[in-house]
Amino acid sequence: MLEEGEGLGLELRLDRWTLHKWCLVLSVCTVFVYGAAGLTCAILTWFGAWDKADVMYVADYDLLVLITLSASILLFTSLVGLSGVLLNSRPLLAVYALLLWPAFISMLAIGYTAYKRSAFALDRKLNLAWSQWYTPLGRRVIQDTLHCCGFYSPLHEAAPSKRCYPRTPFPGCKGKLWRFERANLTTIWGTVFSLVPVHILNIFVALLCANHVTRTFGKGITPKRYRLSGEDVRADAEALMKVLRDIRPVVRPGFTKAPSSGVFREDRSYYDSLED
Repeated sequence: MLEEGEGLGLELRLDRWTLHKWCLVLSVCTVFVYGAAGLTCAILTWFGAWDKADVMYVADYDLLVLITLSASILLFTSLVGLSGVLLNSRPLLAVYALLLWPAFISMLAIGYTAYKRSAFALDRKLNLAWSQWYTPLGRRVIQDTLHCCGFYSPLHEAAPSKRCYPRTPFPGCKGKLWRFERANLTTIWGTVFSLVPVHILNIFVALLCANHVTRTFGKGITPKRYRLSGEDVRADAEALMKVLRDIRPVVRPGFTKAPSSGVFREDRSYYDSLED
C-alpha cells in the first residue's frame, strides 16, 4: 500500500484523505463538469449537430469561439487540478489555482458579450449585421435554416436560391432571426452568470485548501535554523571522542595454554599407550 508522500500519492485507503483534499476533489470535479458541458455544446455547434446550429455559427461566431476557448481552458485547468490532488503535488495545485483566474475572465467575457448584444437594440444590431457583416453565403444559410427570405422581405437584400426569389411565399428573416437570437443569447448569458458564483467558490477552495492536501506541514524539510552544519558534526565528534577516552578500555584476554604439570603428562602417556 502506498504511503502518503511516496509513489504516486494514490492512497488506497480513502480515510487517509484530509477534509481539504475532499473539498479540492469536489471543486475540481465541478470545474470539469461545466467545462466539459461547454466544450460539448461548442463541438455540437461547430459540426451542426442541432437544427439551428448554422444560424448561431453565422450570427454569433465570436461567441462560439469564446465558448470553445473558455471551455478548453476550464478542461485543462480541471485536469491540472485533478493531477495535483491525486499526486499530492502542491506546485500543481498552485498552478491550478492560478489557471482558475483566466478561466474566470473568459467566462465573464462570454456573459458580458452575450448580455450586451441581447439587451441593447438587438433588432438594430441584426439589421446592421445583415447589411454589412453577413456574407451572401451566411445570409443563405440563415434563410435555408429559418425558412425565410431577405431581411424585411424577399426584396430586401436577399440571397437568391431555389427557395428564395422575389415572389416567394416565405416571409422576411427579421422576426425569426430576432426571436432565435434573443432566446439563444439569453440562454448563454444566463447560464454563464449562474456559473460565476460556483467558479468564485472554486477559486476560494483552491486558495484555502491547496496547501493542506496532505497532513505534512510545509514541504517536510527541516528548517534552516535546525539543520546540522559541518562545524556541528565536528563538535559532536570531538565530544564523543572525549567521552570515549575517559572510559577505561576493556582488556583483551590472552590465549589459554595447556598446564605443564606431571599429572597431565602421565594422563597423556596413558592414553597414547591405549591407542597403540
